[in-house]
Amino acid sequence: MAKGATKVVTNTTDTTTATNAAVTVGSSSTTVLAANTGRKGFSLVNDSDETIYVSFSGTAVSGEGIRLNEKGGSVTDDVYQGVITAICASGGKNLTVIEL
Repeated sequence: MAKGATKVVTNTTDTTTATNAAVTVGSSSTTVLAANTGRKGFSLVNDSDETIYVSFSGTAVSGEGIRLNEKGGSVTDDVYQGVITAICASGGKNLTVIEL
């Protein structure tokens, strides 16, 4: 692969089922999705008025990990199957979730 090139990895397994949920993110690390070896992908959308931070490495910490800006910040992935956690400053904020 050439220097500076981006490698895109895509899960090639088709799915016909999805789970939709709303998770209330707290001011302490909150589990958004449990580890799931059958997961084909997921999308998280910040449906609140406050920044939410997402972690793929255990406990979510404010100011670290993936920042989801208020009113629509999102992340989508079709590879990661581990636990996903999130945190926000005041707690009680809505994160919409789709897991395939």
